[in-house]
Amino acid sequence: MEESGGISNKTFTLLILATLILSFGTSFYILNKSGVGDGKITGFVLAPNGTATLTVQTSSSIRFTADTVNFGTGSIDTANGFRNCSLSTVSGTAYANSGCTDFTEVNNGFTVENDGNTNLSVQLRTNQTAIQFIGSSGAMFRWNVTLNESGSCLNNTGFEDVVYPNTTADCSSDTSTSSGCGTIFESVSTSDKIICPRLRFIDNSDALNIDINLTIPEDTPAGVKLAGIIITGTRSPLT
Repeated sequence: MEESGGISNKTFTLLILATLILSFGTSFYILNKSGVGDGKITGFVLAPNGTATLTVQTSSSIRFTADTVNFGTGSIDTANGFRNCSLSTVSGTAYANSGCTDFTEVNNGFTVENDGNTNLSVQLRTNQTAIQFIGSSGAMFRWNVTLNESGSCLNNTGFEDVVYPNTTADCSSDTSTSSGCGTIFESVSTSDKIICPRLRFIDNSDALNIDINLTIPEDTPAGVKLAGIIITGTRSPLT
């Protein structure tokens, strides 16, 4: 039986641009000896200490270490009475896949890493609204941000484990932890939105997760659906 409103293909490709600048300079040390005397070899140290110097330049860089989410090909399960298909990169929650046929189950979203040597204020945006992406006025395109590594994100008052949108009124009032906020989604933005005021550069504490949740109505036109996620890091003056 042919299902009306079915989706023939659902594919996501991420457009990423990251810049890495890492360089350092070295200087040299001088050791100079000379000697004079009446038939004797004598030594006099003109520079009693040797000095080695190098300068590590500031490097601000951010990248996606996991940069693609692909739900494959599928359709809405109208045969069993569903009018919408929900797809998510977070499994085992109310946002998990439901009302869908044949789409691939994806259990991991995007991962962002600060691979420079400065703290970064991180902004996120998409190049498509939900309607532009899915092609239906009833479509939903939402995201969620969590820590990939403990202590990666600091807010402006010094708390750790704070990311946005997970510190909105929908979350716990305890902004020192993201516990309980892992499945809070909000609509994406085509304008830059700060998701972490200070993403740290320290190894093992420098990465974030970005999960997505989609709602595909039964009147969605068939075809390939493609959207981009764009991340921007700005050097933060805060330590």
